[in-house]
Amino acid sequence: MDHTSQASAAALSRPLTGRDELTLDPGSPWAALDMVARLAPGMDVQALDVTTADRLVAQLYGQLYGDVCDCRTRCVVCGEAFGFELSLRTLIEMQDRERPRPDFADGSWSWTDGRRVRAPRIADLTLTPEALLERLVISGGACDAAVLAFLERAAPILTLDLAARCPHCGTDQEVRFDLARYLIQRLAGERPFLLREVHLIAARYGWSFAEILDLSRDDRRALAGLIAAEPALASRRAAS
Repeated sequence: MDHTSQASAAALSRPLTGRDELTLDPGSPWAALDMVARLAPGMDVQALDVTTADRLVAQLYGQLYGDVCDCRTRCVVCGEAFGFELSLRTLIEMQDRERPRPDFADGSWSWTDGRRVRAPRIADLTLTPEALLERLVISGGACDAAVLAFLERAAPILTLDLAARCPHCGTDQEVRFDLARYLIQRLAGERPFLLREVHLIAARYGWSFAEILDLSRDDRRALAGLIAAEPALASRRAAS
């Protein structure tokens, strides 16, 4: 299966639950991939190329929040905070237009001078930089800057520099966007809401903490929303 087929075939097999959310370690650089591994238990995440793994993170973000990322940063010149939106779908489509199709069934490419190169896999990311570079050239020579530049286009990830303009002083600048980090920070910020939802459901139905954590995130939020709306609904009924 080439990397294009791998990316299209890879999918998360179950929804996020409260138990998954509570296992989240926002300080871990592997937090997003750990979450992907939990939601795709039959998949060898370590064997995936970096693009396919990154697209699974994008798939999870899309399931939870939709296509748009609402980003915040601070101007490098005036220091004022400002926000901007970006569409993951648009970014991915732009990357895919630039990606060359692999020359071999294993997803590797034949470089112009005869070297055969491949994308980094998740398992490679724990290697030293020197060992990683050796892995990227399968045959024909060593890795160099030209091969790395090619692989940035051939095996893109959603960690990249984006052009932005400060609305306060008009300065054009580059803003670093890291989807995996953005997703984990957003999920970590919702922990107080998770605990409130668990409390509401436990108080209303008498379910155990473990039972509530096993609910999908969507079901838990829907039930908590119904419970929270009950007083207002009761008031309107009484008024009528």
